[in-house]
This record gives sequence, structure tokens and C-alpha cells, in this order.
Amino acid sequence: MKKKEFKQKLFDMYNNEIPDQFDEIILKCKKIRNGRKKEMEKKSKKSFWGFRLSIAVSAIILILGISYFSYDTNFKVDSIIDIDVNPSIELKINKKDQIIKYKALNDDAKEILDGMDLEKVDIDIALNAIIGSMVTKGYLDDISNSILISVDNNDQNKAEKIRKELVSKIDNILNTDKIQSSVLSQTMSNNKNLSEEEKLSKDYDISLGKAKLIVDLTKNNSLLKKEDLVNLSINEINVLAEGKNSSLTNVEKQGEASTKAYIGKEKAKDIALNHAKVTNPQKLEIEFDADDGMIVYDVEFETNSYEYDYEIDAVNGNIINSKKEINDDITTNSNTTNNNTDIDYDDDDDDDYDDDDDDYYYDNKTTTKKTTTTKTTTYISSDKAKEIALNHSKISNPKKIKVEFDKEDHEYSVEFIYEEYEYDYEIDAISGKIIDYDKERIDND
Repeated sequence: MKKKEFKQKLFDMYNNEIPDQFDEIILKCKKIRNGRKKEMEKKSKKSFWGFRLSIAVSAIILILGISYFSYDTNFKVDSIIDIDVNPSIELKINKKDQIIKYKALNDDAKEILDGMDLEKVDIDIALNAIIGSMVTKGYLDDISNSILISVDNNDQNKAEKIRKELVSKIDNILNTDKIQSSVLSQTMSNNKNLSEEEKLSKDYDISLGKAKLIVDLTKNNSLLKKEDLVNLSINEINVLAEGKNSSLTNVEKQGEASTKAYIGKEKAKDIALNHAKVTNPQKLEIEFDADDGMIVYDVEFETNSYEYDYEIDAVNGNIINSKKEINDDITTNSNTTNNNTDIDYDDDDDDDYDDDDDDYYYDNKTTTKKTTTTKTTTYISSDKAKEIALNHSKISNPKKIKVEFDKEDHEYSVEFIYEEYEYDYEIDAISGKIIDYDKERIDND
């Protein structure tokens, strides 16, 4: 073998043992480089979109935050305010003290709000408009000068702050009209257990604020009855609250209630004493009271022999009810006894009468029953019993009416017909209180 041939053989053997991978290596290097480049581009794109997404989320959060802040500030109810005189109005305001919603709670309030658009109006401007309308239309004046403000807010401190601000603003408004106002005010947030007040409000269709005032007053004066107060104006309730047996626990008061509509205690005293024919009474007491939705003077006094109790209409001076009883102190010390029991009738008109064929009649007698030894009880007349029933039913011209006196139960039964209904009343013959009444449709079949 020649030397040249031998070299060639060795070279071929070397090539066969170690393959040429240069191109493959170069190719792999390109693939690796391209892969890293794509990965870098992918990461770059991911980072870019992540950045944009984070900006979008932040923007959404910011928009939602602004929207919530706007709703919470402008559209969410922050406080509820009841304004009561006799018109009753409810205002719902936001945190900016602007009115969101308002409504009239009775017919009088509809008259006050007629023509007003109070939405988005500041509470200051709304108060001026409402109070001004009440003054113009005669609901607030020197004769009836009382107004009740009730504030409900979950934050008791804020409710108290709003209450004080409103009282000051209302007082300034009324002083401008030269009315010496009496402003009653209360917060509702200090006592969320208002079940009694809510029931009274619902049953008699009055504001929750007025119901709370009535409950407060009757809890401190057991002689007053809630059903006698619900139809009274705030000024009339305020007058009752100034009695010596009355007080308000959770209500702030500024100014005195006007009593210019009433005859006065001196006149009420003279009416009672003249009727009783008494000149030198003992233990004379005169207080405002409520009876069947009206303000009366309760006049009580004694003589050596008798105790007297009068209810006198505070507006016109009419005697609504009167009682004369033997003075228990005198009877106890007396050695005189009388074992006879008799019934005397003091007749204003001895005749019952029948009006045509309508079976219209009533007993027009004032009855006095003398019981053994101790007391003489005076009953209201049958005319008064009839008047009480007709006033309660708001009927002035019934078709048929019948009044009977039950001597055993000391009651008047008053029955009458009006249109297609039959009315039946039971009235206490001593106090004149309505014990029971019924209204039924007449069955013509």
C-alpha cells in the first residue's frame, strides 16, 4: 500500500468515527436563540397587557368609588324629619342637607305643599317655604303657635345636631313673622323600640313623631287617653303638656303654647260656680284636659257638704259634664243616716214625643239618683247623650233616633238611622263617655 493511499484510509476512518455535527449544532443554536427571543417577546407582551389591565381595574375602582361617594352623599337618605302642626309633613334629606323625598301625611299638609317642588332643595329653603305656607294659610299664628320637629338619624349625635339647628331656624322664621312660637322637638334615634308609637301612628294615620309625643305625654299623665289626643293639633297637645299633672320626658320645649283661643281659667271657674250656686269654694283646682277630641277645663272644688267636678268646653264655655257628690269627709264624720233609697227625676220636658210615622222620639230628662246615705250622682241629660252620639258619627239629621236610659247600668242607649246604616251607641250617663258603638248596613231583603 502506498503511503498516499494509507493516509486517505486513515482520514476516512476518522470521519466515520466522528460525524460532522457542525451544521446541526448551528441549527440548534439558532433554534435556541429564536426560542429565547419569542419568550422575551411573549413576556414583554404579557407585561404590557398586565400593565394595561391594572390601569383599567384601577380606573374601574376609582369610578365605583366616585359613584358610591356620589350616591352616598347625594341620593342616600341620611335623615328623616317630621314637621307637625296639624298639617304633618315628612322630609327625607341626604348628607348635604338636601331633600330627596317629601310627602304630605294628611289632607292639611297637601294644602301646604300645593304647588311646591322641594326635590334637591336645601332644607333651609324648604323650611322657609313650608313654614311660610303654614303662616299664610292660618295654621301657625298667635292663636296656634306650636310646632313639633322630630329627627331620625342612625347617628344620635348627628340627630341631636340637626334637631338644634332646625329649632333655631324655625324660631327665626316665625320671629320674622312676629309670632312668638313654641317649638317642641325630639330625636327618634335614642329609642328604636317604638312599637307602641308605630301602632298608634298606623291606627290613627298620624306621623310617627306625633305618636311619640302622645305616648310620652300619656305615660306621664295617666288621666289622659291616647285616643283623645290623636285628633288634636300640636298646640292643643302642647297646652295639655303645660298642666301641673303633665310633663314631657323625651321632648325639648322652647316657648309657651298659646291659650288665646280659650275662655281662660277665671271664666271657666265663674261658669262652674254660677251653675253650682257656690260662692265660697274650697280646694279649687282648674286644669286643661281632653275629652273626646276637644280641649276642656276640668274644674274641681268642694263645699262643706259636696264635691263638684265640671268639664267645660275651653273654647265656648259650654258645660260638657258635671258631677255633684256628697263630700266623703263630711259623711264619715256625720252621725246622720238615711236608709231610704229613692229615684227623683228632674224634668226639663215631661213629654216624650213621636214625630209623624218615623218613630222619632227621645227622653229629654236629666236624671238624679239618690243612693243610701252617701252620694248624689248627677247624670247628663238625654239631649246631651244624643248630641254626643251624633257628634261622634258626624251626622246632624238622622232619619230616626231613639234615646233610652238604663237605670241599673247608668247608661244611655242611643239608636238612629241614616241613609242605609243603623247606628247604636252606649253612653255612660255620668261621664258622657262612649262605652260602645256599632254601625251596620240595613238589610232591606
